[in-house]
Amino acid sequence: MSDWKEYKLDELVEITSSKRIMRSEYQENGIPFFRSKEIIELNSGNEITTELFISKERFLEIKNKFGTPSYGDILLTSVGTLGVPYFVNYKEEFYFKDGNLTWFRKFNNILRSKYLYYWFSSPVGRKALKEITIGSTQPALTITGLKSLTIHLPTLEEQDYIIEILDHLSSKIHLNTQINQTLEQIAQALFKSWFVDFDPVRAKVQALSDGLSLEKAELAAMQAISGKTPEELTALSQTQPERYAELAETAKAFPCEMVEVDGVEVPKGWKIGTFTDITESRREKVKNDKATVLSAVSSGELVKSEEYFTKQVFSKSIDKYLKVYQWDFAYNPARINIGSIGLHEADYLGAVSPVYEVFSVSDKYHWFLKRILNLETTKIKIQSLCTGSVRQTLKLKDFQFIDCVIPDEKTLSIFNKKWEEYRTLILENNENTQTLSEIRDLLLPRLLSGDFNG
Repeated sequence: MSDWKEYKLDELVEITSSKRIMRSEYQENGIPFFRSKEIIELNSGNEITTELFISKERFLEIKNKFGTPSYGDILLTSVGTLGVPYFVNYKEEFYFKDGNLTWFRKFNNILRSKYLYYWFSSPVGRKALKEITIGSTQPALTITGLKSLTIHLPTLEEQDYIIEILDHLSSKIHLNTQINQTLEQIAQALFKSWFVDFDPVRAKVQALSDGLSLEKAELAAMQAISGKTPEELTALSQTQPERYAELAETAKAFPCEMVEVDGVEVPKGWKIGTFTDITESRREKVKNDKATVLSAVSSGELVKSEEYFTKQVFSKSIDKYLKVYQWDFAYNPARINIGSIGLHEADYLGAVSPVYEVFSVSDKYHWFLKRILNLETTKIKIQSLCTGSVRQTLKLKDFQFIDCVIPDEKTLSIFNKKWEEYRTLILENNENTQTLSEIRDLLLPRLLSGDFNG
């Protein structure tokens, strides 16, 4: 590192922000408009959960006069959750909120922008950002403070070497994230096909109404379940007979008839009910038991509060907090528009604020309910039941009376088994990602300090 040179950051890159966009300029569609929240999601490789837009005309006006982010630029969260960098590789045009994010662009010819991205992600970078953070109630990073930062810079050849190593690890992590997202999407699509659209049942009904045999009807259901043609199913029976047999058993489990129940058409043997039929309120206080404090977040999870938030958001004493057992759900009824109804999947005892609602779910129905909550139709129903404008409130008694189709246990068990297969892969990917992240975090400070010999 002896030959590395020290520079002030504003000697190497232009540090600026965006032009102000008023709330009144937000649109339902158009050019994506990002705040810190969206940048954090993009940096994590996650899908954007909340979308804001501005008009194409306003975007082009700003682009022509002042420029807009392009590939290789960096955005840094500068209010709230501080110091999360995003290397711009977004495929579509976008703009961002002033004050929330700081924009690094027009890098000179001795600094790779990707190197600065990794520097911000490293312990030395995070320490430097912490030292220039202002404010206590609302911590912030200022452009003036960022310009004053100093960075030790290796040669371009060394920067490229460091970037190559870290990119390799990051790409593996990103791939795992993408695979997990795909598995989640497949599981949700499967759930909708089976329990909302009733595709396997309708395929049987149609085949029987066409005068085909029960065997042919079950073959039609196999097609609906697998998405395969009859020819592909024949090939599957020869190349993977066990998988074919499993598919046949799955098809056989679905009813052959649709019936009307309370004015709604459902598969024969299934019921029309409400969440009351499969959930039960739980308000058991922690008292003297040891428990991990959880918070519901917009991604639909219950996360460890101390790991998720940059400051402690819960009381020192949690005696009056509510217990959350494995497979319980919990949510903050007064912040349903910000938080979420989360499932506690881990096997340790959790705890949530006494303002939360906690409820258990009938055996085998926790995955079923989680999938229902991901449906757009359910989200609309929840929205219609909320009271309040700024803070939308959802009482548990109102939530529990949302209607739903309740399948028979055999079909439900088959779905649960299928999802568990996906979940096992997701957990394995998560474990692999954790290992890769630890390796990356170990290498980062060594690489960016020059203490690495290859």
